Amino acid sequence: MKTHKIPHYILLLFAFTLLSFADPYLIKRITDKEYRYEFYTSDKKITPKENKTYYWFKGGLIHEAQGGIAGDLLDDKFVKMYHNNQLAEQGQFKNGLRIGLWKTWHQNGILATTLTYSNGFRSGKYFRYDESGNLVENGKYSSNLKTGKWSNIESKETVTYRKGLVVKEKETFTRSEKYRIQQDNVRLEEAKKKQKEAEETSDAAKLDGYKAKNKEEKAKKKEEARKEAESKAASKKTAKKNQKDAKLKAKNEPKKESKLKNFFKNLFKKKDKAPE
Repeated sequence: MKTHKIPHYILLLFAFTLLSFADPYLIKRITDKEYRYEFYTSDKKITPKENKTYYWFKGGLIHEAQGGIAGDLLDDKFVKMYHNNQLAEQGQFKNGLRIGLWKTWHQNGILATTLTYSNGFRSGKYFRYDESGNLVENGKYSSNLKTGKWSNIESKETVTYRKGLVVKEKETFTRSEKYRIQQDNVRLEEAKKKQKEAEETSDAAKLDGYKAKNKEEKAKKKEEARKEAESKAASKKTAKKNQKDAKLKAKNEPKKESKLKNFFKNLFKKKDKAPE
């Protein structure tokens, strides 16, 4: 049976790789589909801050998260390369946070960006270049926020920032533009004045209409009250007249004899007619 011996250099490389993963203070080398990485780690225990992004190594991969850690912190020099051995990114970490000057390169070796970090925050001037080495964008960061004027050569725009927010700059106009704007404002004010006058006239007409209607309703109610009062007075007058006529009629009629008087009268008549 034929046996194959593993070359010593392969065994040494394998042993070195195992040691690099086991010891946080030895350089680490990992590879993915796009890049190769060389970096150091630290097993130092820290309390992460919520507003900072930390980088750590675990399970053969580099991870990052804001305000959290779940492995050995990246520490000291960091290098990322394309598979053609061309530099892709270079910088330095301290306890999982980016510090100092960081640079990135295009795959053709031309510098792509430069930016300085201070304790995990972007700080200082920022420059971005195209693959031909021409400056495309530049600006400045302060405490991880854009500040001051930022220029973009491609879009030909210049934007001013204050604490990460865009600051609107005052527009500059020529004398003719100023005159045109002034006349536009005059016409606008006149149009507003006319509209206000028309609204006031319309409102005055509505008010007059409401007043006339209210006056008419009051007059109508007053007339109805007058007629009702006249009707009541006429009814009262008629009742009094009827009562007076009844009394007068009763006075002129012959008085009726009382039943008792009629009884005795009839009794006496019967006695007179009785036989002798």
